[in-house]
Amino acid sequence: MILHGALAFCSVVASSGAIAHGFGERYDLPAPLGYFVAGAAATVALSFAVAILTVRRAGSEAQPAAAFALGARSGTLLLSRMIGVALLVLVLLAGAIGDPHPAKNLSPTLVWILGWVGVALLAALLVDPWPAIDPWRALHCWLDRKGAPSHPWPPAWGSKPAVAFFLFVAWLEVADPLAAQPSHLALLLLVWTVISLAGMRRFGSDAWRAHADPLAVYFATLGRFAPFAVDGRRLLIRPWARGLDGGAFPASVAFVIAMLATVLFDGLLGTQSWRFVDTWFAVAAPEWNDRDGVALSTLGLVVCFAVFFAGYRAACAASAVLGKGASARAVEVLFAPSLVPIAVAYLVAHNFAYILIQSQGALALASDPFGFGWNLFGTAGWTPDITLVGARANWYAATVAIVAGHVLSVWLAHRAALRAWIAPRRAIAASVPLTLVMIGYTAVSLTIIAEPITRYRAPDESYSRGRPLNQPMPPASGENPSPLSSSV
Repeated sequence: MILHGALAFCSVVASSGAIAHGFGERYDLPAPLGYFVAGAAATVALSFAVAILTVRRAGSEAQPAAAFALGARSGTLLLSRMIGVALLVLVLLAGAIGDPHPAKNLSPTLVWILGWVGVALLAALLVDPWPAIDPWRALHCWLDRKGAPSHPWPPAWGSKPAVAFFLFVAWLEVADPLAAQPSHLALLLLVWTVISLAGMRRFGSDAWRAHADPLAVYFATLGRFAPFAVDGRRLLIRPWARGLDGGAFPASVAFVIAMLATVLFDGLLGTQSWRFVDTWFAVAAPEWNDRDGVALSTLGLVVCFAVFFAGYRAACAASAVLGKGASARAVEVLFAPSLVPIAVAYLVAHNFAYILIQSQGALALASDPFGFGWNLFGTAGWTPDITLVGARANWYAATVAIVAGHVLSVWLAHRAALRAWIAPRRAIAASVPLTLVMIGYTAVSLTIIAEPITRYRAPDESYSRGRPLNQPMPPASGENPSPLSSSV
């Protein structure tokens, strides 16, 4: 999970005397969880039926609903790049000379909460800001005046480096016990700075960012879902997910699968099922078991990615057989953009309450980024409100996001099938396997989201059987009978 930044923030909360039960609150479901899961899966299935009946042709390629000229952007672009580089320098300095405790140092909050989660949500729900604030791209532009790259990108490599680097970042997030340590974080960013600048100098900025930079590919892929996009000197305005409907796509199939697998595995780590696996692993392989669970988390991340990839490829192979006339590989590429709304949905569902609560810690740390006891902006004593989002709001926001994301994915997949197979019957047949996978993923993801924040307690049997009016109410489970009722 995104535990490292959360641990730092919880330390701040604990030291400030905030109400701690806000993180442990659970919403009492009005009906068993299975009802919600079945209803969500049925909604996704129904959306496929509606798509079959209403969408008879693929329509035109993705076009913006409106486009507005932005004019000269040199000054704004320079300022945004300077901000990005300044934030990178701040993280490096904080790691080098700041307080080593994650709760007293700005770098973990800036990197994991505002950077990794905050920028991803902004890119998906509004506009992708990364091209403007990417510090490594800015440093390359300022330091490398040579222009043309010295070597072309090897075709055999494809986007494998971006997938590998993205999985490594996900591993840092879920498995590395030192990922929240400021000095360790600064060292990782310094190493990546060297690798990134060397890669851009050798292969060129565009090639490196398209095939090897995990952040550039990740945010650009999420940005295709957003309602706003910057294209040169134009601002494009479009409905959500319209940017995924046709046209060039920035991510490879493996990268999109990695986006899905890592965010699902992140949520899985907080469930009872994973605790059972952890206990079993400690008994079955004690020589590999470690206190921080690094080996098991690493294995789980790899297995989750492999299972998702295998499942998707099997569904696409079945689609190729049912639709006829297209190879399984071509079908994989065709349907990959339709998976992005699912990744966005789980990103929102998993981080809705997290970002609203955890990001408040940045207000206090902004006044004292190094932990030196400063109060630069008068916010060092800011007390975060951890009751800002309750479990009920979190649950329903997650449910709506997951269902809406899968419904959008079903529609996008059906439209993609209509572009590839002119005959509607073949397009429908080709869409069925992936739709079944999406229905299953809806059930699994909603179950994983529900476990840490919800519970269902069946009504007392006396409510259904009836109870004499003069008979006292039975005590709730775990409660002692009232002295007054016992004396009567």
